[in-house]
Amino acid sequence: MTDPETEPERQLLDLAEGENGLAKILHASLERLRDGAAGTDLQEMARDVLAGHTDLRQIAVTDAYGPMFLDQFHRFKEWEEHLDPDERRRLTDEATAVAQEIDRTAD
Repeated sequence: MTDPETEPERQLLDLAEGENGLAKILHASLERLRDGAAGTDLQEMARDVLAGHTDLRQIAVTDAYGPMFLDQFHRFKEWEEHLDPDERRRLTDEATAVAQEIDRTAD
């Protein structure tokens, strides 16, 4: 994603604050959702985002998806709060390494 060609790619790169690796991870996650990994509601949302009909910022504040995102965010925060510090550090380091590797191979 060094030179995003579509509006959805530009939006994901913006959300990722210019980090190509993170933008690619976001894109891959949306593709998984589009393929039905989390049910039909998120499948439709991901399809619309990837097609450029809307973006994640707009989706997050809608009545249709906002509460769902908020619920999932709370579930994530609860999970994260119960991680021991070593596991949190390991997961953070692993995710950072994956994003950096994707960044390096994207050029």
